[in-house]
Amino acid sequence: MVNCSKCGHEFLCDREKLIPKKPFARAKKAVTVHTPKDRREAIQSALMETGLIQLMCLCASLVIAAGCVWLFYNASSEMDGTFFLSMLQQPQQKAFALFFACLAGGLMACAGRRHKIVFILLGFLVAGGIASLPFVYPVKLNPSLLGGKEAVAQAEEEEGVSGFTSMSLEQLAEQNASVQNYGEGDLKPLFAAIDRKEAQGVLGVWVVGVNAANRDMVKAYLKRMAQSEDEPIFYDRKGTGGGLFVITPTPITFKEFVDVAAKMGNVTLQDKERFFVEVVLNRDKFEARPASAALQDERHQYFVLANLKELSCLDIRRVIAAAKRLASVKPDKMRHEVSAKLVELLREPWGRDAEYVTALASALVVWAEPDNAEAQRVVYYVATELKKADCEIPASLVRFLLHGPEKKSFALLLDEWKKDPQKWEDECKAVGPTGEADIIRLMNESDDFVLKRSAARILGEIGSETSLSALKAFTHDADNELRLCAELSVNLIEKRLGIDSSAKNPQ
Repeated sequence: MVNCSKCGHEFLCDREKLIPKKPFARAKKAVTVHTPKDRREAIQSALMETGLIQLMCLCASLVIAAGCVWLFYNASSEMDGTFFLSMLQQPQQKAFALFFACLAGGLMACAGRRHKIVFILLGFLVAGGIASLPFVYPVKLNPSLLGGKEAVAQAEEEEGVSGFTSMSLEQLAEQNASVQNYGEGDLKPLFAAIDRKEAQGVLGVWVVGVNAANRDMVKAYLKRMAQSEDEPIFYDRKGTGGGLFVITPTPITFKEFVDVAAKMGNVTLQDKERFFVEVVLNRDKFEARPASAALQDERHQYFVLANLKELSCLDIRRVIAAAKRLASVKPDKMRHEVSAKLVELLREPWGRDAEYVTALASALVVWAEPDNAEAQRVVYYVATELKKADCEIPASLVRFLLHGPEKKSFALLLDEWKKDPQKWEDECKAVGPTGEADIIRLMNESDDFVLKRSAARILGEIGSETSLSALKAFTHDADNELRLCAELSVNLIEKRLGIDSSAKNPQ
């Protein structure tokens, strides 16, 4: 028996070799010790030997870091449960992040058992990452903190008391004061652009709530609706919960621009003198999305409603996808609502996105009634604009126009038929005898043998006695295929009209 140099207990010499191999040996020995102090020391010794304290510090540090990332990311997207961050001013948000950065970094530094320097460095990295979250994921401030809703409410109250419907000088001064609340350099790019290009039309909009996830969508929407040839220039103002878009050149008026901004969210400030608008972004139109099952499954009871809601968002890619889904199904319920929304979108500026306008028009010809005069006018306008841009016109648009009262639609069909006779041949046949005279004229005037053959086949289906003389002129043509088409069409017309060709042409 020997005495242990650390705890003083006696044990056999051969057991001394077993103690380091059994980490809980001292903890088990605490059972035989009846004093609380010895029992506590034995448990602490066991925890230190197994590294449980370091493991708990590591887990706590990672949980804090993940929680902070989740909070700031979701707060920047304005999701449920994180709205309290938007009620904090920017310095308070930074202090919030700095506190948890120090806490998580300290716990990570304490998690090192052997390689302490490595864990200390990791602690600095974790702390720096958490401290940078207010800059990486800027949180939109509540409008009440920016003076938006309160200013509007105060203006409405003053207007009700005074009884005037027009803007008073006090309200105008209040709005100008709100513009002055911006930092010295926040609106400087807008004023510089106005000085350079005032004659070309310059507009500026401060969007509260814009971030990296929706910035490109907002930019594309502003370019399309402002009818600008150049993309809006975005000036990011990190730490303010928003950013400045400068649009130039643009032909629209300031009043029209305010209406465009109102579709993005709540307009909290407008200054006509400075060509400036402030809007709190409604992120539902950019980021919120109905359940995917309702969007994709046409048998779902909310399929039409979900895709109709998608048409109201401002992300053009999502609008195109919803329009294509609606164009692929048979119209059932909410037919009037869907067609009215599609007409409204087609009346807005399109920019140069042919895919966008083609998708909307293709869905409209499915959901609108053929005798809908408003839809007929919109589809005809779309078709003519696509023709001017030298873009392909979907056949469904032309078929829809042929059911309407507009005679101009057949002229549009003939223009497309001359470009691609084989593609549009069936549509020309569907017109019937109405187009016989135009087909005969084009067959005689054209030098394109492909067009002549197509015209001969069309006349064989819709032609009358008037077509016989035109077709018989080509029965001796040098082009074998054209001659064969003319002979077959003559036989079809004579058979349909009951004309005996042998009696009419005796040998």
